[in-house]
Order: sequence, then structure tokens, then C-alpha cells
Amino acid sequence: MSEPQNSAPVAEIGLIEDALPDAIFTRLAYAVRALGYERMKGNGSYTTTFWFPRDAEPTNVAEEAVVALLEQVDPGPQCIGMEWWLGRLGYGKELRLHFDQDLALKKKTDQSIHPILSSVLYLNSFPSSPTLILDQVLAPDGKSMIPEKAEFGKSVDAVPNHYVVFPGTLRHGVIPNPKAEQEAEELRLTLLVNYWQRRPLPPICTEYDGTIYATLKDVANERVKESGVNRI
Repeated sequence: MSEPQNSAPVAEIGLIEDALPDAIFTRLAYAVRALGYERMKGNGSYTTTFWFPRDAEPTNVAEEAVVALLEQVDPGPQCIGMEWWLGRLGYGKELRLHFDQDLALKKKTDQSIHPILSSVLYLNSFPSSPTLILDQVLAPDGKSMIPEKAEFGKSVDAVPNHYVVFPGTLRHGVIPNPKAEQEAEELRLTLLVNYWQRRPLPPICTEYDGTIYATLKDVANERVKESGVNRI
């Protein structure tokens, strides 16, 4: 059974422009683009997530971005860390409306636990695929929704270095707009960060060790090499 959830209004959705310093954003966007289609089979890009404790030292360029983004939001003292992953969608592909939650816990116990905040950092322009955030939350039974039908919603365009932050209880997804002009060859690239009061369970959420998405660490190493610091 789900923990009881209170309705979180769409008014609590925040949008931060120019969220990352140019240097970090440029390296992050380059690294994610360089990954190509790694782990995109099935829903692998969205079910390969990593845990980063609050106040930890970053080991890759994505975690550098997570640290910088934390300075832009206020998840409260109950936040002990961040879960991050890479969003990549092809032209015309949707990410079905869903609720962010501890997926491993849900599978194991059927219990629904949501993050404090959910967020999306857009790494490239993709006008054909905005993020849709609705005013619906899970009911205590973990299956039905409150309200049953969405009454309000917010559509957020994918604009480079724009960062949308919203309550972790809200239903959301990516709904393609076939009328929008778009380069069909390019992937829609995002960094997603959930701010948690507890660590999501493995095996879905694990620590980053460089065996997956090695390019993220390579780019961080290049930055360190250029600065003359032997850190990683």
C-alpha cells in the first residue's frame, strides 16, 4: 500500500533558466551526446539510475552537474542524497505518464515511496517533445489517482540548460507533438535528478563506478588533467 500523499499543486513547479555554468553544461551535453545509444534498448536509459549522497565528491561530469543543481533548489534538510539518470528519447518517442518512485521497492513490496522533488535538466533543444506535468498524485491504494482525471497541467519545452523542478508526487511524462519542427536524427537528451529522503533500493539504483557510461568519467578526467590535478 502507498504512503498517504497530499495533493501537490501545479503552482509548485519551478523553471530555472541557465541552471548550470556554461563550462559544466557544455561538457555534460558533449558527454551525454557521445554516449550514443548505450543502454537505450528497451527502457534501459530510464531504469539505469545512480545514487549520489549529499555532500559527496563527484566522480563524473553528471555528478558535477548534480552538485551544481543542488545549489539551485531547496529540498530541505531531510534530503540525504540524489538519484540521477540520463534521459534519451528518439524523435516521436514518448515517455508514458508515470510517478517517480523507488522502483525496486515497488517491485519487491508493492509499496510506493516518492522522492521529495523530481527534476529535469534539458541538454538540447527538442521542441517536438515537451514534458507534461499534471496535478495528479497516487491515492493511498497505490493504484488510483487523485484527482481521477487531471484538472490542471503544465507543458515544459526542452530548451538547453533549462531546469524544471516539481514535487516528486506529481504524475508526468513526455508527450510528442508531431506538429513541431524537429531534427528527426537527433536524440532528446536530459539529465534527471530526484531528491530523496531515503536511498532507493538496488539493483535499479546503484553507485556509479565507471563501468556504465564511461564517457561521463572520461570527460571529468579530461577536466582534471587540464587543471593539473590528479583527483580521479
